[in-house]
Amino acid sequence: MFNWFRKKQPSPKRPVVPSVNLSKRAFDSAKFDNILSGWGGSYSSADEELRNALKVIRARVRSLCQNSEYARKFLAMNKSNVIGPYGIKFQAKTRREDGSLDSADNNLLERQWFEWGINPDFVTVDARQDWIGVQHQVMETLARDGEVFIRLVKGTPGNPFGLSLWVLEGDAISVDYNLSDRDSNVVMGIEQDQRGKPIAYYQQINPSSQLWGTANSAAAERVPADEMIHIFIQERPGQSRGIPWLNTALRPLQMLHQYQESELVASRIGSSAMGFFTSPDSAGYSGTDEDAEGNLITEFAPGQFQQLPTGMEFQSFDPNHPTTAYPDFVKSILRSVSSGALVSYNSLSGDLESVNYSSIRAGAKDEQAQWQTLQQMITSTFCNRVYQSWLVMSMTTGALPLPISKLSKFKAVSWIARGWGYVDPEKEMKAKKLAMEMGATSLAEIAGEQGKEYTDTLAQLAAEKSLIEEMGLKLGPPLTDEFTPEETNDDEAN
Repeated sequence: MFNWFRKKQPSPKRPVVPSVNLSKRAFDSAKFDNILSGWGGSYSSADEELRNALKVIRARVRSLCQNSEYARKFLAMNKSNVIGPYGIKFQAKTRREDGSLDSADNNLLERQWFEWGINPDFVTVDARQDWIGVQHQVMETLARDGEVFIRLVKGTPGNPFGLSLWVLEGDAISVDYNLSDRDSNVVMGIEQDQRGKPIAYYQQINPSSQLWGTANSAAAERVPADEMIHIFIQERPGQSRGIPWLNTALRPLQMLHQYQESELVASRIGSSAMGFFTSPDSAGYSGTDEDAEGNLITEFAPGQFQQLPTGMEFQSFDPNHPTTAYPDFVKSILRSVSSGALVSYNSLSGDLESVNYSSIRAGAKDEQAQWQTLQQMITSTFCNRVYQSWLVMSMTTGALPLPISKLSKFKAVSWIARGWGYVDPEKEMKAKKLAMEMGATSLAEIAGEQGKEYTDTLAQLAAEKSLIEEMGLKLGPPLTDEFTPEETNDDEAN
């Protein structure tokens, strides 16, 4: 009862919580404002997007590679940097039970592989390319179309090794061939299981130039997956076909090609015609020609003076081309193109203006890492697959007199891709020497960076030393930079 007479304590005030608009998006990139209103994006899978766009993209990239000098340079860069002039070299690495290299088996494998690789009749079904030529062809097709197929043709007549290669463009596996089944699906010409693993490829029987309309099973040959090599960069999970590598550089490269053509035409017009003659009655008029509708057709040539017909006046037109902004504009577009093509601007354009040692070395290192990534992909998905099939077929046909029971032993090989020279040999060799003294690298690793096998280098040095001694010659010590002033003065005095 006494609680009624007590002074009531004021209740604590609750903090005021500002109202929150839950419908407001937390990410600015997901807003549909005036800037991003027309940008919807796509929710489709990788295969669904490629199915509708791949043929158009591939056709446009091929057109650029035929007509654009920069697209052609891009293809040449891929072949020269990934494959190199001598191809990716094969070296057998079989070992005995004690872990030492089996030189007899290694020499036999390398000799027989070399014999197969230099003969186009053995390497390709059309007998047009040797092993190095096939590597370049595969690399160019891959860089242009984004994918390449190599069919392993086994048991070809007249081939003692029993294996030949059939290089196919992406058109050979039609993207229009799609089927759905309970156990498997055919997605853009590739039969896959429910988890996406390739089971077979449907190769078009007719040449790609004769493919029209939608493909069907009657016009395609089913090739098991173990007889087909499909090389492409899988950018998204579940992606079944490759995207042309110039896809993101396609628009700026085409615009640059058209812009340069317009500049060339305008510059030619501006530097060709010198003037015009007029006469009251147009006597002696010798115009160039007229079209079917009577329009005057005029050809311009350097140092040419032309006459105008009666009733026509000449209005001066000075295109003033090329403009002073032309070099900067081309450079800006080429930088965009090189970024989309994943190559350096200096390499693609050949522009070495304002380039110093540090900048070109940093750019070269980044670009070489990209080339090394592609080299690894080619050796693992192409060279190794070809060798494994060649090894089995050669042992089966008797071209390789080796026991099939030791097949796993003979699968140990290494692939030596091309290396790169030093930007500044003196500085970089001193850095390598210091790294060796610190134990941070080895001679084998340094040789590998140059695309060489260190054991081959040692064998070559030993052979040279033996030859020098046999001929009674003696070479001086290697040159160093450790000369004393007295030695230099003696040399000058002598």
